Amino acid sequence: MKRLYYFTKSLASVKGITNELQQVGIGENHLHVMGNDTMAIAQAHVHGTTPWEETDIMHSGFVGALAGMGIGLLSGFLLAGMDPWGMQLDTGAIIGATLFGTCFGAWLGGLRGVSSQNHHLTPYMDRVMEGDYLMMVDADDDNQAGKIERVMAGHRHEAEEAGREEHFSPFD
Repeated sequence: MKRLYYFTKSLASVKGITNELQQVGIGENHLHVMGNDTMAIAQAHVHGTTPWEETDIMHSGFVGALAGMGIGLLSGFLLAGMDPWGMQLDTGAIIGATLFGTCFGAWLGGLRGVSSQNHHLTPYMDRVMEGDYLMMVDADDDNQAGKIERVMAGHRHEAEEAGREEHFSPFD
């Protein structure tokens, strides 16, 4: 998936561009708008960002799950090899410790991520804080990306291209 970033100065521009994108087949679920005034975005019936897009919860949760899985797997092997309670622990201990470690790591990572800003949005936050609107448009393929670029080219006086990610994933 590709993600294209654009800045606009007004919510009226965002609404007009959103309507044109929907007319060419870019659904509302592919468009996210971030700005200082989230209430104004909601009242304008524009698809704003959610905590999933604004925070690093997905990335940090995924990294935490991977780290927890490794620690849990190691702990499971240690428990099975040491027999700490005088009883034979086998694959059940390994599987249980791995599952526990994965879930605990994902939970801790999610807690860390929900309190930190999405690392994909860091380069754009200064302009958002100054009052601009950041439009994030997702494209599944090059055909959709071309449609988005054509619509945005028609609005070059209202929307400024801010960047793009060729291989966007919320997990990286």
